[in-house]
Amino acid sequence: MKEVTNRLEEDLPMEFISADYSSSDGSDTESESSNKSEVQIEHTEKTCIQKADSTDLPAIPDSIILKYHIPPNLQKYEHQDMNMNRFWRSFTYFEWRPTPAIHRQLQKIICKYKETFMKQEYTNPYQLVDFDPLFISHLGAPKPLHVSLTRSLLFETEEQRHVFIQEMRNGLRNNEIAPFKLQICPYPKLYISERANTLYLGLPVSECPNKAQISPFKTIIAEALQKSGISNYQDLIVSGQNLHVSIAIASNPSKATLKRYQQLNETMGALLLLNNDFAYKLEFLVNSIYCDENRHSIRIPFN
Repeated sequence: MKEVTNRLEEDLPMEFISADYSSSDGSDTESESSNKSEVQIEHTEKTCIQKADSTDLPAIPDSIILKYHIPPNLQKYEHQDMNMNRFWRSFTYFEWRPTPAIHRQLQKIICKYKETFMKQEYTNPYQLVDFDPLFISHLGAPKPLHVSLTRSLLFETEEQRHVFIQEMRNGLRNNEIAPFKLQICPYPKLYISERANTLYLGLPVSECPNKAQISPFKTIIAEALQKSGISNYQDLIVSGQNLHVSIAIASNPSKATLKRYQQLNETMGALLLLNNDFAYKLEFLVNSIYCDENRHSIRIPFN
């Protein structure tokens, strides 16, 4: 057997033998060259980071931000009937991009809620749950907030939706609306979604100071919905007392919490008002209105 093995090795070309039996000197050389390459790559990466930090990079264009406004949702294809009627969706709102300083204030509000309602020694008949902030992504990137002016709008044809958005443009242009500051109440409330399976922690829009500024938008939206062929347009416009900014979303709220959230709001409001921890005012500049078109957001600036 040894003779056969030796004869086979003699017949094999040297390149095959060297591939199977590499010398220790060769491996050391490869290791050294690999280490040099890693050092060069690391040095290059550090240089690139330093250049990026020292250079004022251009801001991301609004066209890119608005184009990918809504992340993809693949779960709906797993549960819905593919033969169901298709609707063309839209949604109208004011957008708010809080600064880092405002982020800290919003985080304080969420923390205050947790301190007040999620202590173990606190009697918890509603099985309250934790809230995740909506203004920061899971990767730590800032996210915009919004004030919903309408509920989710369903159009039977794409042309209907196109008419609605065009009429929104016409209405804003004809009314010559000027930019204004929208005041937000810093005392949080609980809000339930239309599907009654999601709970939000939100801040109400101060109704009295903003009544004059918000009133024209209701008229513009109502006329745009009428001209697009929506008959129940009055049910789709959010009333003034329900305008709010959602700042956090509940993770798996219990049925007891969802059913009694109104009663819980009264308790929460009374306790937080007594503490009087939120003396500061929240407000942001409104200079445009937004309409969603599928996953693309259309910004319509004021005149």
